[in-house]
Amino acid sequence: MGHIYTAAFAAILCLATPTLGQDLYECKFPNKADNLGYVSPTLVLSRVPGGTTATVVDAVIQQETGGPIEVQIVEENDRKFSMTWIVKVVSPENDYMRIAYRLSVQTGSLAATLSAKPLGYLNNFSSRGSCTRMSS
Repeated sequence: MGHIYTAAFAAILCLATPTLGQDLYECKFPNKADNLGYVSPTLVLSRVPGGTTATVVDAVIQQETGGPIEVQIVEENDRKFSMTWIVKVVSPENDYMRIAYRLSVQTGSLAATLSAKPLGYLNNFSSRGSCTRMSS
């Protein structure tokens, strides 16, 4: 089932961001029960190295927005690049809550960390995984 999501996410991203010179990555994270579904096991991102934004989609984004979103690259150097975004989700109580996400990818190893912080709550969720460059 994960391969279906990856293929669908990659296709959506390629259609949404037809920029030459873009790098396309698939990032995988362990499905940890204590992340309560806030950290998706698969994330696909597209970025142009040196750019200020990227495009990201995962299961949470797909469910809440219907497709990829543009995110801000907040750090990029020879060791890593990091991006942040906020997704508005429906809580179990049928309330809306905003989740602040941060993805950091190590340039050499493509090791990745994805964190999720529900704004206004003390909880923090994170997972370490890895990315694979699908194209460049």
